[in-house]
Amino acid sequence: MRFDSVIIQSVVAKLLQGDDYREEVINAINLEFLDFALDFFKAILEAKMQDCALNLEWYKTHFINNANIKPDEAAIYAGMNKKTISNIYGSATKEVVLNVANANIDYLESLLTSLGDSSDNIGITLKITYKNIAIELNLSESLLVINALATKKIALRGGAWSSIGKRVEKPLMLTLCEKCGVKQEFINAEVFSKNKELDFDREVDFKLYNVDKSKEYRVEVKLMGKGNPESADAVIARDSHIFIADTLSEQNKRQLKALGVEFLELKNNERILLDFVDILERLQIPYEKP
Repeated sequence: MRFDSVIIQSVVAKLLQGDDYREEVINAINLEFLDFALDFFKAILEAKMQDCALNLEWYKTHFINNANIKPDEAAIYAGMNKKTISNIYGSATKEVVLNVANANIDYLESLLTSLGDSSDNIGITLKITYKNIAIELNLSESLLVINALATKKIALRGGAWSSIGKRVEKPLMLTLCEKCGVKQEFINAEVFSKNKELDFDREVDFKLYNVDKSKEYRVEVKLMGKGNPESADAVIARDSHIFIADTLSEQNKRQLKALGVEFLELKNNERILLDFVDILERLQIPYEKP
């Protein structure tokens, strides 16, 4: 899931105010999901108007084996997502995704057929209308659509929480440095590029330098919840010197202190800028007092 610049700016603003940023992410997930749902219903309406097949062949034709449908979209319509397919089969090529999508649809169809035989007292009918046009989906069709919607929501949610931290890291640090008066010459915000001369190069996208640039400080940002044990692991893995986090537990703080890592907790912190300035002073990173 992608976040536009407005959402990123809003998340950064909330973080630097010590507020919880999660509402912004949830709102973005819901908005994208509702857009998907409405487009999906419209596409179903159009497909059913064109194809009156009494079984689920119309669904396969229009939503799985349609040349105009992207493979990752076909996977969602089949009740799977591309990442899961890649994890299971070790590949997510177009051929693999479409083969898995078709196999999953066939499997779901057999399940729905069995369900229909044993659920005479259960009735679900989705009615989709647009202006003066209306179509109704039977139990099997309705459940297939509901399953696709559920799969899309899960995929959006997983993608959002896994990507928001990475998308926010650089804007957050640039804004924090700007507010604290750190000059551009002591900042390196270039995208990580592996040094091929090294046997192993740790990924980090933000660095700060001391007054004579004799020392480079690697900065790690994580929007993690309290009690998350990842903090020390992330710092060790990337050899970080400064750790910025949304929330830190007391155990997290003890771990970071033991490692000699400077850290800044954002949530419910009324002195974020002052605490960051303290870090700058301890590491002799030049800044102009705000």
